[in-house]
Amino acid sequence: MFTTPILAPLFLSSLAAFVATVGLIVVAIRSDWSKKYAPLFALAASGLLLTMVVTHLAPEVLPTDPRAPLFMLGGFFLGLILHDTIRSLVPVSDSQSLAAGLTPMFAIATHSFVDGMIYTVTFAQGYETGVFSTLGLVMHEFPEGIVTFALLRGAGFSNRHSFALALFAAGLTTPLGTLTAFPFLQGMDPESLNVLFALSAGLLLFVSTGPLMAHMHEEKPIRSIPALAFGVIVALLIASFTIPHSHGIDDDHSDHNHIDFSAR
Repeated sequence: MFTTPILAPLFLSSLAAFVATVGLIVVAIRSDWSKKYAPLFALAASGLLLTMVVTHLAPEVLPTDPRAPLFMLGGFFLGLILHDTIRSLVPVSDSQSLAAGLTPMFAIATHSFVDGMIYTVTFAQGYETGVFSTLGLVMHEFPEGIVTFALLRGAGFSNRHSFALALFAAGLTTPLGTLTAFPFLQGMDPESLNVLFALSAGLLLFVSTGPLMAHMHEEKPIRSIPALAFGVIVALLIASFTIPHSHGIDDDHSDHNHIDFSAR
């Protein structure tokens, strides 16, 4: 079906970008509504990302390398430094809201870029492995696009700028990661990818528990708690309908230095 090795991962990473774009278009049509309910979107995103980190990302990355917890902690503090740097350096009256929009965007962009690299590496192990292990990556792009747009609108960005930034962060970074990884595939070891994955997991952990969870005080509990729970439920539903991908080395093939991302 695909005549060259890059076409299959590039197709699926482009499909992921398309899925994110569809989500963006859906929410951009009601951009004023998205801005009005941005705190609820943020809380739903907090539940979604926190659940993804706790039930999916952390369990996969932590057993792969004894240093993984440190890299994940480093990603957490990287998010904290980025968040406070934006608040300190950007000369606007409401730097807190601006940072609450840009920090999650950066974290989602980093995670999507690493996902794009995973597409390339998995297909290097075989066509079937690549297809099955990347189905989950494609499906979770839809809510990521919506979340990024809503947060940027809530931070004060215009509809056009929010759409463009969210498209880049949640959509275009995925095929960009695929194309970036391909020239270095032969020299890429699993440890390097695990470092990137642990850092992105730490970033998302900070975002979900920091700037996104901070919106709890802006809404009454009767609205904030259901919004948070909705995000948790969405994450669990996505996980239940997709095939997990792991980021370690398959013990059965470690002597061949193969990176195995297939379901365990």
